[in-house]
Amino acid sequence: MKKIGFLIVYLFFSLILLSNVWAKASEYDYFNLENLNLDVKTNHLLLYNLKDEKVVYQKGYEDKISIASLTKIMTAMVAIENNEDLDKIVTIPKEAFYNTNGYAMAGFKMNEKVTIRDLLYGTLLPSGVEAAQALAVLTGGNLDNFVVLMNELKDKIGMNATHFSNPVGRDDENNYSTLEDLKKLILYALQNEVFETIYTTRYYKTTNYLELYSTLVGPSEKYHLNVGSIKGSKSGFTKDAGLCLSSLYEFDNVEYLLILAGSMYQNGFPNHIVDSLEIYNYFNEHYDYINVLEKDRVLAHLKVQDATLEDYFIKSSEDVSFYLEKEIKDFSYQYEGIEVLNRKIKQNDFLGKVKVFYKENLLYSYDVYLNREIKYNYTDYKIMGIVLVFLIICLFSICKLKKRKRKKRRKI
Repeated sequence: MKKIGFLIVYLFFSLILLSNVWAKASEYDYFNLENLNLDVKTNHLLLYNLKDEKVVYQKGYEDKISIASLTKIMTAMVAIENNEDLDKIVTIPKEAFYNTNGYAMAGFKMNEKVTIRDLLYGTLLPSGVEAAQALAVLTGGNLDNFVVLMNELKDKIGMNATHFSNPVGRDDENNYSTLEDLKKLILYALQNEVFETIYTTRYYKTTNYLELYSTLVGPSEKYHLNVGSIKGSKSGFTKDAGLCLSSLYEFDNVEYLLILAGSMYQNGFPNHIVDSLEIYNYFNEHYDYINVLEKDRVLAHLKVQDATLEDYFIKSSEDVSFYLEKEIKDFSYQYEGIEVLNRKIKQNDFLGKVKVFYKENLLYSYDVYLNREIKYNYTDYKIMGIVLVFLIICLFSICKLKKRKRKKRRKI
């Protein structure tokens, strides 16, 4: 009797109250877009969706290459992080004009009085070699010491396939990087308010009234290129690196970082800018955020044992969109997990996953849990109660029969 009573109590407190499901998104991987038919004259490129923090298009992004004046992004960051007062007046040293023949100049003069901030603009906007070397000498004491600081910072950022040998990006077998590492550098740099402001500036007048323009301005005006959606940039060119360009771009609430290296040089024609616009325009035309799940869409249903509710429906709790090709419309949904619900499944227990596919590509998945009450019929308990009553009656009858037999023996 005690065992039967314990079993009844255990079953009673094992009842599960079920309700709506909630879901957790799985990490989404973009399709392989390496073979898109784009007319670009560059050997290395990386397009990064800043909102999703994903590379959406790449070509040779892990190759070790010469990076020309994209090196100056690191130069600027080292100077920013190692100079507390960017508006301090400094004197441009003669070492700033070391080996400047054939390189872009910002226009500063030896022994001129300017600020560190002026030199940062001169380094990033017109890509002035004398501005970069002035920053290096004033920050590190000399060029070699500054290069040590550059390599220390690249280690901190995690640029494991990179090494710097000079602050301006001269072709050198010991000055190299990859587009993947440059992406890490630029994302790191953009977190700095000073760098982000300079990187996204087209025009600046220094404290000594020198007018500085971004290297994006002249070519775009000369060749009538629409660069209005490019928010910021840094370009570069050497014989080994070819034309290089890193840029921030925004269109219809999609923000990109694009890095190019090895664009073809053709008598001054800005193939790096043209290539960038070609890539941006292609993705503007063919890609967007597509709704792959609508709120309250039925994704699966489960059978429920011994309840007034026969089926339990799993629904999407919100609208979910992903950056995809605009022509993608037909999605399939697959549920993997428990098929039948019963009172043994406890509240908030994991049920399974709902997966969203386009063809064979997994786009998204839901982890499904239970947390809503469901009323059960307690049929099992009723049967158990009937059995229990029957057993009690049987026991009572047996006891009564034994008692009669004892009385008969006494009379005899």
